[in-house]
Amino acid sequence: MAVAGPISMGPALGLSSAAGLISMLEETEVQLQTTALRSLNKVIDTHWAEVAGSISVIEAMYEDEFFAQRELAALLASKVFYHLGELNDALNYALCAGSMFDVTESNDFVKTLLAKAIDEYIEQRQKPEAEQVIDARLVSIVERMFQRCFDDGQIHQAIGVALETKRLDKLEEAIHKSTDVAEALSYATRVCQTLVTSREFRREVLTVLVRMYESDHVENNYLNVCQCLMFLDDADGVAAILTRLVEGEEEDQLLAYQIAFSLCENEIQKFLSNVASKLAPSPKDTPRENGADEDAAMEDGEEDKKEDEEKKAEE
Repeated sequence: MAVAGPISMGPALGLSSAAGLISMLEETEVQLQTTALRSLNKVIDTHWAEVAGSISVIEAMYEDEFFAQRELAALLASKVFYHLGELNDALNYALCAGSMFDVTESNDFVKTLLAKAIDEYIEQRQKPEAEQVIDARLVSIVERMFQRCFDDGQIHQAIGVALETKRLDKLEEAIHKSTDVAEALSYATRVCQTLVTSREFRREVLTVLVRMYESDHVENNYLNVCQCLMFLDDADGVAAILTRLVEGEEEDQLLAYQIAFSLCENEIQKFLSNVASKLAPSPKDTPRENGADEDAAMEDGEEDKKEDEEKKAEE
């Protein structure tokens, strides 16, 4: 016997036609309408073509402010439009479905609309703040998606979405919720340096990461910190770290060399020169010291010459 959908469908198992359920949508009994909506939501993947013929009925059920199952009707309408390839309408009704649109499900319907929701959210977040028009329901879906990532331990995904959507608050939250904060910081640093194209936003992200690196709760990764400071053009910060390491134990000194070689690989000559100038002795001190040595040598020579002349005079 052919199966029309997953086993979890219960009564809908083996349903050959959705005509009976569709006809129940036009009943006057709310209980019958609700039963039809729930059953159709379970078999929509295999009977969407039949249900699409009654999409106007389903939309009318959602638009009825007195209908108790409006969100359930919106969810069914969203699935119909999804199968019809009308993703804008599908997302709109998914937003209308509220909590009935379960972002924790891993089917193609949810994945596709989540991706579209994030794309629309990113599009709005890329605009100047004064021009942003973001639907509160869209924000709710994005927030729920972040929470799903946190609950599932998908920290890398949360970091990536946080950077794409310019949500620094979620970036920090994702890193703090990681079971390995140091690794999460390193991952965020790599992604920021390679994928974030906006220079202004990249500076904001790196500033946050440096602050988190330097917090008491994280083992300081001087190499990554110096890489961040280099992108921030903070020669003083890099010089301070190198000086601190050089004055430390042998292991710290070796790390200072490693950082120096890593910075040189980036071949940003002006920045390297700025760092070097803050590490080297003041140029004014060197001529003074050399000049003092030369003056002392000349004075010694003149004294020797005078002594020789005095001896000759005595003879």
